[in-house]
Amino acid sequence: MFYQILRQLVATLLKVFFRKIYVIDVDHIPSDRPVILASNHPMAFCDACLLACFTKQPIHFLVRGDVFRSSWNWFFKLTNQIPIYRFRDGFSNMRKNQHSLDTVNEALARNKVVLIFAEGNTRLQKKLFPLQKGAARIAFGAWEKHKLQDLVVVPVGINYTDGTAFRSDVQISIGDGLDLRQYLDAYLKDPQAALQQFTLDLHKILSDHVIHLQGEKEVELFNSLTQKTGLAHEEVFWPALEASRLRFDTEKKLASALNLASDQTISDISSGNMSLPEEVDQNGSLWHRIILVIIAPIALAGWLLNSIPFYLSKAVTKAKVKQIEFFSPVRLGLLLIFYCLYLFAILVLAATKIGWPSLFLAVIVPLLGYCTIIWWEYKRMLSEEKLTLADLEAFSDRIRRAS
Repeated sequence: MFYQILRQLVATLLKVFFRKIYVIDVDHIPSDRPVILASNHPMAFCDACLLACFTKQPIHFLVRGDVFRSSWNWFFKLTNQIPIYRFRDGFSNMRKNQHSLDTVNEALARNKVVLIFAEGNTRLQKKLFPLQKGAARIAFGAWEKHKLQDLVVVPVGINYTDGTAFRSDVQISIGDGLDLRQYLDAYLKDPQAALQQFTLDLHKILSDHVIHLQGEKEVELFNSLTQKTGLAHEEVFWPALEASRLRFDTEKKLASALNLASDQTISDISSGNMSLPEEVDQNGSLWHRIILVIIAPIALAGWLLNSIPFYLSKAVTKAKVKQIEFFSPVRLGLLLIFYCLYLFAILVLAATKIGWPSLFLAVIVPLLGYCTIIWWEYKRMLSEEKLTLADLEAFSDRIRRAS
């Protein structure tokens, strides 16, 4: 019960923090067999929150053991978090891993879903790094313990448009599972070779679901194009949750074209010798702008009522967090805490003045805050020029031809 309540609360916060969340092919995660989700890891615990909130089954998480504290064991247990310790955590802690692996095996034996970040470390880059053998070891270990021959390892790619920005986008692409049965004969003959081959095959499949760019110039060009992407004259910020893979496929194609481009082609694009696709002006009709003016007072009220926890969480995060991978996750966590405390204070203060009708503020205040966000998005949509996905695809083809 606690897990589900927390899941819905965090899911709501994520839908506010991100402009658009694409969850592609979520049905690739089976519900009738043990599953290991093997994901890349660009942005700390934000990755786990997204997968926990927008996949169908409850997830058990393998997380860094050094974050566990005995006073929070109740929370870790209720949220299905399982500690895994590394060499740097000391030999005494490493011995605790056997208990953690037993917990993982028991979860898999009950056809549960276990999440592991296969790269081992978190790095906010548009790149897939070499995978550790942890996912393979857990998969074969579960087979040895419980003979789970139907276990499947499902690759998950998490791709942030701009991981440090409020109201950016995230695309989660879920691939076809890697069936453990295909590797059992090889594992019985040579376990180490089978672990290596499984990990290489997993990396190959996962690479299809991660937007990977080879160099800094490619990243810079890619960001300059994709962070302006929209569908002209459409309100692409609504709904917040989508399953379409059109945008991911287009951006994946662009990334591939940039990676294959010659140095001369990259230089031509950067210097302007190769013209970029023309941006579309989305000024909208007069009626659209009238609506914007009419709603402006509501948006202003929402901003006044909600700005304190929003800007406070941003300021504290900026002052305290030095590692870029933790900026947005910490800001999200602080926003949730500060906002709950702030809303509680408003309710208590209002209750002393107007009594029980103050309870309506628990709905009105957040609703006005969301109206402010939608108003701001709508204004940005009407005032900023955009690139269409069709233009991005055509530009990718031009890069390939030029190279």
